[in-house]
Amino acid sequence: MEEAHNSQPPPGPAPAVDDAAPAASEPPQRKFAALRQRALSRARVLAPWFSLSVGVLSALIMERGTKAGGRIAAAAIAVWLLLLLQRWLAGIPQPQRPWLVRLTHAARRSSLMLTQSLLQMKLFFALPFFVQAADITEPPHAAFLLVLVAMCGASLWDPLTERWLSRRYIASLLPATASFVALCAVLPGLGLSTFASMWIAACVGGAGAALLMIVHAPPGQRLSRVPYAVLVALALPAALALGASRFVPAAPLRLVKIEFGNQLRDHWIVQPLKRGGSAPARLFCATAIASPLGVRDRLFHVWRKDGVVRARIELEVRGGREAGYRTASRIPLGPAESGRFKCTVETAGGQLLGGKSIRLTAREDRT
Repeated sequence: MEEAHNSQPPPGPAPAVDDAAPAASEPPQRKFAALRQRALSRARVLAPWFSLSVGVLSALIMERGTKAGGRIAAAAIAVWLLLLLQRWLAGIPQPQRPWLVRLTHAARRSSLMLTQSLLQMKLFFALPFFVQAADITEPPHAAFLLVLVAMCGASLWDPLTERWLSRRYIASLLPATASFVALCAVLPGLGLSTFASMWIAACVGGAGAALLMIVHAPPGQRLSRVPYAVLVALALPAALALGASRFVPAAPLRLVKIEFGNQLRDHWIVQPLKRGGSAPARLFCATAIASPLGVRDRLFHVWRKDGVVRARIELEVRGGREAGYRTASRIPLGPAESGRFKCTVETAGGQLLGGKSIRLTAREDRT
């Protein structure tokens, strides 16, 4: 009887069994969060460049007429209120609710963006007026323009402006400069003299800087900061009283033309004198001074001979003529007088618009 055998599969490698579970698909919420994070990162990189482009474009197309003066003067005050708001927002406790966190962050960012916009508006509104008013052959004017251009550049770059405004000791430097130059440029068009405008601008900038210095200090140290804040408030007015006004061009005025001669017709020189010529019996200096409509100011022709002041003759200038308001003065010269004669145009506060010099030889009187 045959023995029965159970059938078995032939020997060989066992078939591979995939016991790994299928990969779970990434949740849509996580995908959205990743995309949102990448978009925010890209926006942070591009935002400063976008702000730079908008700032440059705004500076080029900005209205700088008399009507804009009121807005610029208001912005000079509003920027200090915004800076105080930023410090208050930075000092409040971190809220617990997520929506309050987002709201507080949005308020901080929007106030910073508005502050930067106002700083740019004030600086770039004033810049062309100071460039036109400056005499770049004078080192004080050249130094002032260099600082002003540097401040304009700093206001265009978001990260730099944000870091600057967050520093305790230099936070007020940028807004104080912007307020000072803006008020100096716009207040004469609102009926004030350049002298009064410069002092008001100095007081506003100093007071704002002092207040911001106190607010920047920790709550327990604010009272001890008051004496230092008073010194900061008085620093700019004291500098003007000591003669720093010569560093500030007399914006919005500008010296269009200046000539020397010995005859005058229709408030202008008939035939200009040549350098090295004979000194006339009467030396005339004629100037054309341009300023916006509505500006009326007390200016002076300051005559110097070999660097020594010889005469200070008051002028009156009315704004509105694009070619400049013509005015002239004269000094008598003796027959033996010679040397280097210079006539400069200056404001009542000592601001310099420009000038011209001429070297003359003694004349021979013919009898």
